[in-house]
Amino acid sequence: MWLRMLMHLIELQRNQRLKPSELTKVQHKRLRAIIRHAYFNIKFYHEKFKAAEVKPDDIKTVQDLPKIPVTTKSEVRNAFRAKTIVDGKIDLSKCHLARTSGSSGDPLIVVYDEKAEDFQKAVAVRSFLEAGCHFYDKWVAISSPQRAARKKRWFQRLRLLSPLWLSLFDPPEHHIEALRRIKPDVLEGYFSSIWLIARKMREDAITDIRPRVVIGSAEVLTEKAREFINSTFGVEIYDQFGCVEVGRSAWECEEHDGWHMDVDALAIEFVKDNEQVASGEEGRLLYTTMYNHAMPLIRYDVGDLCIPTDEMCPCGRVLPLIKHIEGRTDDFVTTPDGRVFSPIIWTILMRAIPGIANFRIVQEARSKLTVQLVKDSDFSSKTPSQIESAIQKTLGDIQVKVEQMEELPREKTGKIRSVISKVKVK
Repeated sequence: MWLRMLMHLIELQRNQRLKPSELTKVQHKRLRAIIRHAYFNIKFYHEKFKAAEVKPDDIKTVQDLPKIPVTTKSEVRNAFRAKTIVDGKIDLSKCHLARTSGSSGDPLIVVYDEKAEDFQKAVAVRSFLEAGCHFYDKWVAISSPQRAARKKRWFQRLRLLSPLWLSLFDPPEHHIEALRRIKPDVLEGYFSSIWLIARKMREDAITDIRPRVVIGSAEVLTEKAREFINSTFGVEIYDQFGCVEVGRSAWECEEHDGWHMDVDALAIEFVKDNEQVASGEEGRLLYTTMYNHAMPLIRYDVGDLCIPTDEMCPCGRVLPLIKHIEGRTDDFVTTPDGRVFSPIIWTILMRAIPGIANFRIVQEARSKLTVQLVKDSDFSSKTPSQIESAIQKTLGDIQVKVEQMEELPREKTGKIRSVISKVKVK
């Protein structure tokens, strides 16, 4: 509902200018409400709380959350299949079902009812507005074709924050042609896609693509890549952080001095050995969604390592900061004819093929790559040929080998590095 989303946005905009103590009160009120709701309405959490001998009144602040055991991805996946983690009063036909890519393990589904989706969209809109976007900006977003095919929301039908979608599978020269024609105010996309565009612009001495705002997400942005993109477009790129399971969770402001956390939507912990770490220490990131009553996630381990800080941002916003995000760094793949593909395409290609629990791409040479995979219950004798066909359709004449494995090695973050290329991108 448009009015509900607008009211959420007004509140969220106001929250970031509250006094720190007032913001904490907002967070803790929502936290206590979601804990109570989960205990009495979500079978999975009712049983989890009882096993830990925790009652709703035991959780009053974020500091009390370690009393509750961590929720893992496998638990969420199994509980969804068992129909114990979704509120039984929810009509699933009226809900949005978000699916993770599965690049760091098995994909899973998260249910958002209409109220939760409106709140999540308001959180996302706040981060776009704070990056300097305007409601009626001419907007281009580079993403998967599936995302472009989604039904437009009410504000997009009014051409408010309504991107024109470009497929990340298209080569950068096609993106550049579209950008020169559209002349967008805002360019949004995966960092690797934006970097490929910037690289091609440098090669061809193209200087007439000048969006006012450039926003990247979903991948690690190295300082070298950031400087390259900034100098090519003549702007400071904004980094936005989050995941499918909880939506937007942190974002850069104009100071680019860390990521403001959306603590009025999420309880965010950084823990080591189940102890919350101090400012400046590295901890494993745990989320508690405080707005999704259809399928709440409490102390959900997303698998990232981050460093929080007690330092306040010079911008004056009271939303606390993440100082550093330790994410997954994947490689680009180069084809025999010299084309370079973003690592993000692999999660989209593999997600469309049944039978793959998780995977890793290893490129030994331009004309040769190996798909290492762990199969799931949908795997069949056709799966390897489907993988080979999908890759060759996208990348062209390249030799594909499929290897089945019991388990893929993980990085220290617990995630799987999904693309490793031994071919240097020039």
